[in-house]
Amino acid sequence: MSRLLFFSQIVLPILSVTASSSEVKEPTCRDSDGYRVCHYKGVLVEVTQHRFEDRLDVSDLDLLAIRENAFKNVSATHLYLNTGNRISVLKRESFRGLPKLERLHLDSNAVSLSGHLFAELKHLQSLSLIFNKINSVPKDSFAGLSSLTWLYLGHNDIEAIEAESFSNLNPELPYLWLNDNKIVRVASGAFAGLTGLSRLHLDHNRLEGLPDGAFRGSSMLEDLYLNDNRITSVSRALLRDLPGLKRLYLQRNEISTLEPGTFQELSQLEVLRLDGNKLSRIVVGTFAGLSNLEDIKLSDNNIRAVDNGAFADCVKLEYLYFGGNNYSDIAKKIASLPHATLITTF
Repeated sequence: MSRLLFFSQIVLPILSVTASSSEVKEPTCRDSDGYRVCHYKGVLVEVTQHRFEDRLDVSDLDLLAIRENAFKNVSATHLYLNTGNRISVLKRESFRGLPKLERLHLDSNAVSLSGHLFAELKHLQSLSLIFNKINSVPKDSFAGLSSLTWLYLGHNDIEAIEAESFSNLNPELPYLWLNDNKIVRVASGAFAGLTGLSRLHLDHNRLEGLPDGAFRGSSMLEDLYLNDNRITSVSRALLRDLPGLKRLYLQRNEISTLEPGTFQELSQLEVLRLDGNKLSRIVVGTFAGLSNLEDIKLSDNNIRAVDNGAFADCVKLEYLYFGGNNYSDIAKKIASLPHATLITTF
């Protein structure tokens, strides 16, 4: 009897441990607004739908990856993966099963771009990838996104925009954010395929200059943000590809001179910001061709001289901001402009 008792005390616990270790662990699932979301060890493994809800929020699961075909014909139009996750592993098939998706929020993860990554999302209109530490935009990263309207790539670590970074993306994309990256180089023709581009943010980067042809094909562009870079000069050849530009933001750069005719091709320009640069003189012809200009900021430079007739072409000028310079006769230089108001305070 004692031997049998000893056997049961030793062998049975071992068998119990062996049995439990061989069990297949089930994923953790939760029900959320019409959807059942299942994950296992940081991987989103399955999402099924009980009833239609346009918003699917997959937050605070500490996800690292999305398994291929995890979404089972989910009809949500908005997908939020941007809170409480660290997603770094994605494949094209990770987004299969989302036939109606229009908005995808992947902010604050660790996503790396690759070719055709989002190609399953034919109806996607808005893609947000801010705060992902993305350092490059490979060819065809956004290929297949034929309906995309808003693309947010700000607040990453992108260093260069190559000629094929936006290849096979919807050519009618109107809004593109590349602000707050580490961009030092933009290739000639980088935006050539985006013929419908209306608003482009390249502000808060590390650009020292832009090559002629950087905006080739961008004739529809209306708003260009280049402020808060390290740009030392802009050329007429660079800007001639932007005949429809209405607002140009160049404030807080390192521009020290502007050649006559620099803005000659920008006949539709209404707002020009050059404040916070290193300009010392405004010569005749600097603002030639700006017949629709209404608002110009030249404050906080080091302007010591303004030639007679420097603003002659700016017949619609309404506001000239000129505070923080070393020139006191500026009022005389715009006296002939019927609508111009001089503002010398900050």
